[in-house]
Amino acid sequence: MHSGIALWGQAIEKEEGPYTYQGHLVMYPSGYGYYDLYRRNSVYQDTLGIAQRAGKQHDWNRMEILAIGNRIRHVVNGQLVADWSDPQPELCQSGPLGLQLHSNNVPQEVQWRGLILTENPQDQLVTAVNRDAGLIVEGNPAESGMDAAALAKIDDRMRAFVDAKQISGAVTLVARRGRVVHYGATGQADLASGRPMARDTVFAIASMTKPITAAALMILVDEGKVQLDDPVSKYIPAFKETKLAGGKAPQREITVRDCLTHTNGLVSDQQNVGTLANTAETLARSELAFEPGSKWQYGPGLTVVGRIVEVASEKPFEQFLAERIFAPLEMHETTFQPSAEQQQRLAQLYQPTADGKELEPATHWLMDIAPDKSPNPSGGLFSTAGDLVRFYQMLLNGGELNGRRILSNESVQQMTQLQTGDLTTGFTPGNGWGLGVCIVREPQGVSAMLSPGTFGHGGAFGTQGWIDPRREMIFVLLIARKNLPNADASDIRGEFQRLAVEAIRN
Repeated sequence: MHSGIALWGQAIEKEEGPYTYQGHLVMYPSGYGYYDLYRRNSVYQDTLGIAQRAGKQHDWNRMEILAIGNRIRHVVNGQLVADWSDPQPELCQSGPLGLQLHSNNVPQEVQWRGLILTENPQDQLVTAVNRDAGLIVEGNPAESGMDAAALAKIDDRMRAFVDAKQISGAVTLVARRGRVVHYGATGQADLASGRPMARDTVFAIASMTKPITAAALMILVDEGKVQLDDPVSKYIPAFKETKLAGGKAPQREITVRDCLTHTNGLVSDQQNVGTLANTAETLARSELAFEPGSKWQYGPGLTVVGRIVEVASEKPFEQFLAERIFAPLEMHETTFQPSAEQQQRLAQLYQPTADGKELEPATHWLMDIAPDKSPNPSGGLFSTAGDLVRFYQMLLNGGELNGRRILSNESVQQMTQLQTGDLTTGFTPGNGWGLGVCIVREPQGVSAMLSPGTFGHGGAFGTQGWIDPRREMIFVLLIARKNLPNADASDIRGEFQRLAVEAIRN
């Protein structure tokens, strides 16, 4: 069985009938590539193998088709399977677009949902062609001021780390000026089975969850339901009684801003204790390590923020994220509870063996996928590079992506501006803290190649996402490695970032 799109061009009648060109949408097509009624098949690329790898059997497939003039871009589940232009543009000036099904005389059930057709005004067509819808397809690196050959060195360097048994594999993504210019997958997601790393490999992103939690809170700030300098006790009354060591009352209460900036004095391993509500109550009864606002210490403040989101929105935290961030940004792979199908694509976590010469499977509470697990706003999400770049591009755009506004520009500015003054913050020198994000103040060490004002967050297993506004650039590194000496300052991060920046040409 194969399904496809049929784009009927102008009715240029010939003996064979009106001109059309067709292409397959999902895997296992019986034909090859795109073709037309005159079977000029040789002028189109063969998409059979790519479409087969991108498609999923017995599951929903997400497809996006951009048809402008004589050009078609076709994406299946976030993977580009075709981008070509017809060499006879006079045959495809206008006409309807339709969907077709072929069963080859074998009864099959095919379902469609979420069909959206958008027509762009003539003066926006060029923009629409060059705009990667949600940054899920690659652009020409040269058009974004990048060198393709230099970017290819990223994969080579990641392979070297794999060969050295430092990581099992990696997914790396670089975007600049609204286009993905590098999207690589090297090594293996599961060493035992030999399952290769792929662009759609799902990772436990750990603390890369925190900026998403912060964005959820800022949505409520935009709506006037939360104020950053509100005491946390306004939403979680138990925090009215939170004390310092020895039962001493703090000089002031913890604020929402304190929780977003890790200046709250709360200390824990960031694990949930039962429900999110129970976890927040438990934290409220714990002793503060210091006066709120006086120091920086990485901790569970974003977990408290997640509970505030629940209280202020009157919705479960995971539901709020799904409705207000993931759905409008089309982050279909991002979840606290990976589906059975996603679990088949999950990157296995590894750690070094005792002698440091090999990698062995590792466990961690962040990898827990039990169905009754409560959502952890500090580090519980699973995601892919293709999903994360959508979220980062939204922030880089000032709160909007593809015409869908998530945050006000003012809220994005607050998130990404220094909030911690001269306090010593972070796990590497030269950094400060915004609202749920780390900010590069003075580039040095592992961040030496980044611009001042670059912001983002890493994860416990060596992952990292950076947004460099000065260069209009996004960096996404996904690996699954436990017990790195310093996950925030690893050579893997440094080399990835260095090679991406060295590929800039203008």
